[in-house]
Amino acid sequence: MHVQKEGKKILPLGLLLEGRSCLVAGGGTVAGRKAGALIEAGAKVTLVAPKLGEQATKLRSAAGLKVFVRAYDPGDLDGGFFLVFAATDNPALNQQIIQACRVRGILCACPDRGWEKGDFISPASFRAGDVTVSVSTGGASCRRSRLIKEHLARHVATLGKTEMMVLGTDHRVANLAQRESLHLAGPRFEQMGLMFRQVQGLHEFMLLNTCNRVELIGLASETLVMSGVLNRILGLDRLEGRYYVHEGRDAFRHVALVVAGLLSQTPGETHICAQVKVALDRSCAAGWAAGVLKDWIGRALHIGKVIRQAAAPLLRSHDIEDLCQAYLQTELGTLQNRRILVVGSGAIGKGVVERLASEGALISCGYRTTAPEFSAAAAGKASVFPLDTLPNAIRDQEAIVCAVSGANPILTSEHARLIGAGRRVVVVDLGVPRNTAPDFARGMAGVSVVDLDNIKRWRRDDAAELRRALEAADRIVADHREDYERIMASIQGGIQE
Repeated sequence: MHVQKEGKKILPLGLLLEGRSCLVAGGGTVAGRKAGALIEAGAKVTLVAPKLGEQATKLRSAAGLKVFVRAYDPGDLDGGFFLVFAATDNPALNQQIIQACRVRGILCACPDRGWEKGDFISPASFRAGDVTVSVSTGGASCRRSRLIKEHLARHVATLGKTEMMVLGTDHRVANLAQRESLHLAGPRFEQMGLMFRQVQGLHEFMLLNTCNRVELIGLASETLVMSGVLNRILGLDRLEGRYYVHEGRDAFRHVALVVAGLLSQTPGETHICAQVKVALDRSCAAGWAAGVLKDWIGRALHIGKVIRQAAAPLLRSHDIEDLCQAYLQTELGTLQNRRILVVGSGAIGKGVVERLASEGALISCGYRTTAPEFSAAAAGKASVFPLDTLPNAIRDQEAIVCAVSGANPILTSEHARLIGAGRRVVVVDLGVPRNTAPDFARGMAGVSVVDLDNIKRWRRDDAAELRRALEAADRIVADHREDYERIMASIQGGIQE
């Protein structure tokens, strides 16, 4: 059985060695590597060894390096050194050097056997421009440290070409059936996030999954975005071009318009802000998103609020609950004392109940786990029941509204048979994926079913209205271009630790 070696407890530090004198005792590969690292850090290096290996020989012409080709002498420590590497091929001599340094108050490390008796260890490190990354297992596994370092080095190499990006699809480019195939219902959300987390060059990301859009929003290398790998993971390649890719300023603009509600199925709706916040919180909790993406979404929410205020006078603002109510009034006439079943007690389901109750409808609301609470006005018009008793509640209803999130249909042909032949019932399916099975109400002439796309076509937005709102939004986004530039500078620029 393999037993994991326990590492030493260490305090990570970055030594400022520029101009300081350091000694390397030894001339082999390890000694040459340590001398090279000290030179790169700007130290004045003295190397003492009876024989120089290939790596040490290559350093002989390096500025700031003195080489003495002879055996180490205890008097070598009298040179006023700040730091010493005992890297000879003689373990006993290395330990003598450590002890002699301790007496003199000089930091000393042995990068070979007996390292734990020294004062510090050298982590596996690399530099990329002004970024230095070090990895240590406290001496437990040098091989593991190197593997992690090499992985991080490849990751950091892509940071210089990082951009904001959005990949996704929505109702403007893909129909409901196409969007359903990508919907991140149930465990698919976490599974998709785990897959994206393994992708090199995707630094931070969040998944936005609503009734009309599926999007990957994040910070990624340009090469990765262009490769199409992210598209294939999300499933966009199956849509035959019915998706979008936004990078840089276009991605910044897109997210601002999304949170402003201008790209919603009902332009101007207000649920999207809460949905974006929930998506970000969920992604942060999973470790997919961090500071930069939080900054970006925070600025987008602020800009979206400004856009919403400017666009409000230009739009006939409606949430999906408003459209549902208006559609039912068109189909049923007055809603006073109409028996309506609402399946789902989330934000949209509760919103539908509140609006229908204000029109005097008699509502039965089904819930999965927790009974919903309504306003005092709606409570008098609404009764609640657990969804597992849905067959008992479906009889004698004049309309059914479905607003449940989940991978499987709620209403099936078995439920349709409970409605009874010849009865007229209006079904509004607000779920994505749809809450009604494909064969629901098949052959029942009196039952009509509309989904989100049907509602969208029924409403018929005023194109000129939306165009004016988008023009105002673009002016506002342009006024906030410094937000984009500041966020990108925080990625590219150095940060004082």
